[in-house]
Amino acid sequence: METRRRWRSIVVAAVMTGASLLSVFGSSAQAASLTATFIRLNRLKAAQTTSFRLVFRTATAGATSVVINFNGADATNWIGSSGAVNATQTVAGTAGCDAGATALPGSITAAGSGSSITISSVTALSSATTYCVDLTSATAVTNASAGEYHPTITAGSDSTTTAVRTISDDNVVVSATVPPTFNFVIGSNTTSFTASLASGSVVQTTGVTVTATTNAANGWIAWAKDINTGLTSAAATKTINATTPGTGATLSAGTEGYVVSGEVTTDAAGGGTVSIPAAYQGTAGDSNGSGLDTTLRQVASANGTSTGDIVTLRGKAAISGSTPAATDYTDTWTIVGAASF
Repeated sequence: METRRRWRSIVVAAVMTGASLLSVFGSSAQAASLTATFIRLNRLKAAQTTSFRLVFRTATAGATSVVINFNGADATNWIGSSGAVNATQTVAGTAGCDAGATALPGSITAAGSGSSITISSVTALSSATTYCVDLTSATAVTNASAGEYHPTITAGSDSTTTAVRTISDDNVVVSATVPPTFNFVIGSNTTSFTASLASGSVVQTTGVTVTATTNAANGWIAWAKDINTGLTSAAATKTINATTPGTGATLSAGTEGYVVSGEVTTDAAGGGTVSIPAAYQGTAGDSNGSGLDTTLRQVASANGTSTGDIVTLRGKAAISGSTPAATDYTDTWTIVGAASF
């Protein structure tokens, strides 16, 4: 009887031990699911070749390779719908990836075969970790015809099926119009000589600024004319004649003459350079310029866009000892501009 009891105890213990071992080995062999998984095709257009990104979260540890099967496990056949997988692949682990992911580790390589891409030489993955890897070739895959497909991703014993979508066109064309603009401002509508005209000097007016702003690619032009071709006094019935319009001149004290000169005050930011025609170049400290008449004469220009070019125009005059006295010598300039689009 005692012997029977001992044998019964041995059998029960053996059965319990076997059950425990089956439980352990059965649990470790059971596949788990990858989670937080997505494939981002970098183009969705059907028939377009594209690179792509894979993000997944492991369940168990130890995987040293990752396989992406674009045909998946159902009827949405990537290869059968005009899609393709390139045999030659380039690959890089990438951190972040909009998912707080860890870069897929190792000296990883990738190759395509049939409907699958296998990423090899992966350093053993940790459990419960989100990884990211980019298949960087612009021809990693050729997109299947427009529709939904269900690739399967396998990392070691973990796997999952995800969904991707291809569409007829993934481009959005953006159109915009920048209208032409031109602003032209004359700083003052009056000016006068800074001193009375005298035969011993050349006297000039205060400066009149002309400011041009435009988005015209070819810049802008300013022209000027006057009504008297000189300084005219009705009281003295006298005109101090302008020098030859369009021809540069230098006034001399004691010799009658009247000119207008231009000087670049500000060459503003933009694509153009401001310039003054040679005949009308002059500064506040010289006697240079050219006469105006009733024909519009170019006095300044720029050859590109501008955010506020400024040119300063001045009148300059000299008289002789016999120039009649009068207080009503006057002239009127007309200054106009245009932008060249």
